[in-house]
Amino acid sequence: MFTRILFALALAAAASRANDARVAVAVRTSEKIRIDGVLNEKIWSEAPDIGGFVQREPNSGVPPTEPTKVWVVYSKDALYIGVRCFDSHPEQIVARQMMRDGRLRDDDQLEILIDTFNDGRNAYYFATNPAGALQEARITENGQFNMDWDGIWNLRTRVDEQGWTAEFEIPFKTLGFNPRAEGWGFNVQRTLLRLREQSRWASPSYDANFFQVSKAGTITGIGEISQGRGLDVKPYGLLGYSRDITRADVSQGVRDGGLDIFYRVTPNLMSTTTINTDFAETEVDTRQVNLTRFPLFFPEKRAFFLEDAGIFNFAPAAVQDYSHSSDFVPFFSRRIGMVNGEEVPILAGTKLTGKIGRFDVGLMDIRTRDSDAAPAENFTVGRIKANFLKESYIGALFTNGEPTGITRNSLGGIDMRLGTSNLFGTGKNFSITAFGSKTYTRGLVGHDNAWGVDVNYPNDEFAARYQWRVIGENYDPALGFVARPATRYEDIRLEYRPRPHLWNVRQMFHAIEYSSYFNLANHAVESRKAVATPFKWQFQSGQAFDLNYQPQFERLFVPFEIHPGIFIPAGAYWFHRGVADYNSPQDRPLLLEASWTFGGFYTGTDHEVNTTLTWRKDRHVSTSIQLQQFFVDLPQGSFRTRLALYKLDYAFTPFLSLSNFIQYDTDSRNLGVQSRLRWIVTPGNELFFVVNHAWEQNTLDRFEAVRTNVRAKLNYTFRF
Repeated sequence: MFTRILFALALAAAASRANDARVAVAVRTSEKIRIDGVLNEKIWSEAPDIGGFVQREPNSGVPPTEPTKVWVVYSKDALYIGVRCFDSHPEQIVARQMMRDGRLRDDDQLEILIDTFNDGRNAYYFATNPAGALQEARITENGQFNMDWDGIWNLRTRVDEQGWTAEFEIPFKTLGFNPRAEGWGFNVQRTLLRLREQSRWASPSYDANFFQVSKAGTITGIGEISQGRGLDVKPYGLLGYSRDITRADVSQGVRDGGLDIFYRVTPNLMSTTTINTDFAETEVDTRQVNLTRFPLFFPEKRAFFLEDAGIFNFAPAAVQDYSHSSDFVPFFSRRIGMVNGEEVPILAGTKLTGKIGRFDVGLMDIRTRDSDAAPAENFTVGRIKANFLKESYIGALFTNGEPTGITRNSLGGIDMRLGTSNLFGTGKNFSITAFGSKTYTRGLVGHDNAWGVDVNYPNDEFAARYQWRVIGENYDPALGFVARPATRYEDIRLEYRPRPHLWNVRQMFHAIEYSSYFNLANHAVESRKAVATPFKWQFQSGQAFDLNYQPQFERLFVPFEIHPGIFIPAGAYWFHRGVADYNSPQDRPLLLEASWTFGGFYTGTDHEVNTTLTWRKDRHVSTSIQLQQFFVDLPQGSFRTRLALYKLDYAFTPFLSLSNFIQYDTDSRNLGVQSRLRWIVTPGNELFFVVNHAWEQNTLDRFEAVRTNVRAKLNYTFRF
């Protein structure tokens, strides 16, 4: 059976390579190109454009409403991409975001994918809008993407009577690449928001996600390029002030400095060293309300750990739409330098990431300092993947270290993925991912394994998925995240997504899903949940409605304190819930996102209302308020919980912006504010000014200042 699957995937890989029909040639230039959004250099008129686009949405395979032209040229040191987006109604261009890493999906948009290894798996992603906002990401395993990566590159855009233009400059020092590759994978996608239209250079199929690297076309002709010495030295200097009334050192000035060193051992293998690491510019976590008995997952946001983070993913989900992958993360970098929410200073660290032949490799070693939260500790992480066929691999993961210093812990694991984006020559996507893992914790013996399988058929009209996972009672990845240990988990989902071409509906989604958790320690089912989605429609106008029904079973083996002083008794509970969602059109200045969850909840009822109202005045000003409200009524007691989030962003230019984020929740009675000024002086050289302040309500219901942190930080990059 296994041999038949491999043979079928090999045939699909060969057919997929044969069907990569879009090929273009990059043109070399010695002319100096000024990045100003005006395509007036001689090379732009001499070089041929890469060829016409084809519409993907709403009508796959037909010509786009407005044409797009793209030129690709390069010098010894950089790749240049010029784009002309024709628009017969330039006054209707939508561009309400200028801040770096903003929400570009609400604007007219250009997206570029560059597979510099030409392996059909990994790629760089760059995007912009007519206002010149910069956005970038790293893509791994043919669709897993990290939007928090920040590369050094340059861009300018310009709106004129013909539409708008974009001029990209991407230094080869920013890219890792295979110097022996005959071509680079390449794709471009344009979004015309007022028509909800996507057009694409390669693979305009409904079944092809833009992040699927294997579906890209090819750019040839790139050769004799230079990364210089491959050395970037990035020192930082920091000044600040801290005050915390809960500590003896009530107030103190802060002065610090450190260094990051990036060295390309080979064109496709990067060494990163950090000394006296600081994360002052990191955005604060968005608060969450937890009405479950399980821990919440907060994503990694620190720059050092986000660089090439995809290499360390273990048994990653094939898609990110409806996966439960955040319940089980064998390696979670946030465990390093953080203990119980307290920051542990990092003395130094080094990381080696990239490719060696057909192998993807990642090696990380981090040393923390002594602190009040934990003693000094050393952490080691190793990851290797051997790639075969076009979209398959077998890999291994190793971690060692325990954040609190109380015990010793290590983890080992093996995972394998068999995948194709051209199943039996149909252009359909299919994958099977399997893994096995074991932890070694001093004092815990036996039941320390985890294993599972994920079968996925993620396509446009029909989608299906099956997941099965077993986590032993003593499986304890100290550098990972496991929300529900000692469980056997099973999930199956079937979805039908027709495009009916009636009632102004673009696409309908009808789905059923069933999941269950069996508790291995108590030998009984702990949770069961079914989700039926009879009604989820996306309209041509951009509006979307969603209604689903969720019968649910929960068994409590011990009483559960859901709110201070309110306990739900141990026992078995059946209850039924419903969810209704609405999203307004994205091209309007005022955007509404609303969700209402209602119905039974253990011994009583729970109603949850989540509303987000966003106003984009223009490309400079964007503000939003999100209010989450929970109304829980139980025989044991009733309570109301509210979480309010407010954002106010002002972008002076795409390189100078001010972000303000205010959070308050009635459980902690804590009001937190972060103001963050970011000035990109030149690409790679940045100044941050960050203020974090927190107040707490005292017994008199008055807000009292408890913590203040002010930081000014300058990062400067020297490139050799």
